Amino acid sequence: MSRGRTVHGNAAAGLGAILLALGLVLGAATSSQAADDTSIAPATENLPGVPAPGSPASEWEAWAAQERADAEATDWAADAKARGCILKDVTISAEVDADYNRAMGAPADLATHRVDLLEECGDAPAQAARAATSGTSTLSLPSGNQCEATSGPGTMCLTKGSGRIYASWQYRGSGSVTGFLRIYRISSGADGCPTGTTWLTGADGTWRSGDTRTISKTRTTAGGYSAHIWKKVTFGHTDWGGACATL
Repeated sequence: MSRGRTVHGNAAAGLGAILLALGLVLGAATSSQAADDTSIAPATENLPGVPAPGSPASEWEAWAAQERADAEATDWAADAKARGCILKDVTISAEVDADYNRAMGAPADLATHRVDLLEECGDAPAQAARAATSGTSTLSLPSGNQCEATSGPGTMCLTKGSGRIYASWQYRGSGSVTGFLRIYRISSGADGCPTGTTWLTGADGTWRSGDTRTISKTRTTAGGYSAHIWKKVTFGHTDWGGACATL
């Protein structure tokens, strides 16, 4: 073997060793970064009574079945009255909601339920919105039930009760509008009332002046939430505003 070829081989071997070492360092850095990312976004901690994330499917199915049975046994007229409203219609729908399931660490195909209410709420939400707005800080989310006037002519309320979260929008304009309600998970330290990670989406509905439509789902985690009304326009939907709270 010539000297020139030997030197070339040694150089290649040396370069390979360097690249291998560099790869190991970069790999370790990447793994460390992945670990750091995981620590920044810890696994969801569910409320008592809700299966832990990653629990067997049988546990989730039993829980979901009981939640559905409880919803069907609820006196929704009394529930509406407790929030200052008169119930006009209630629909309990079975659904597979991937966003909701993901948020609590349930199987992606878990069937749960959503409650949709049509109510008449008088001026109670508007009065609550004025009271809530008067002392609200923009540096972090207010705690507890909140109502806010929206850019569209109406009032959004985000509340919790009886183990559930409710998003309600009362329309006070003329004629009618069509759209849907959506609840998001957001940081409890959020500034203002942003959207975030989708938690629950209601069906399209039509509001006539004075109508209040409400969507409701079992509350599984504590933290920051926002509820927004999305009004249907010619192409898609536009955000008409919302209310935010730590619930």
